[in-house]
Amino acid sequence: MKANELQFESSSECQLSFDKNVYSLAAIKKAAYKFAAEFATNISDKEKIEVKITFNSDIKKEEYPKIVQGFQHEVLDQDLREQIAKETGPIRNVILAEAFSKTALLTEE
Repeated sequence: MKANELQFESSSECQLSFDKNVYSLAAIKKAAYKFAAEFATNISDKEKIEVKITFNSDIKKEEYPKIVQGFQHEVLDQDLREQIAKETGPIRNVILAEAFSKTALLTEE
């Protein structure tokens, strides 16, 4: 089973489908925001997360596959950032608390 599938619907649009078990909706939204200069998105959350991409008029058709590939990489990047933040959140909070506290929270041994 593929994590995502690509379908070109017209000359300036394409449809991507992302597996909800692999990618989060938040990661897809963050990636879409990063690519707002290249295309507009319409995102729907159904069995799979469907992303309809409409390329901006100043983008050449030859560039579409490279831009879509960049978007797919960005979705993965954003999803991994979320996962790492969840895994390292407690440690980060202790480090920040120690750095900004007036007294030492950790004792030196």
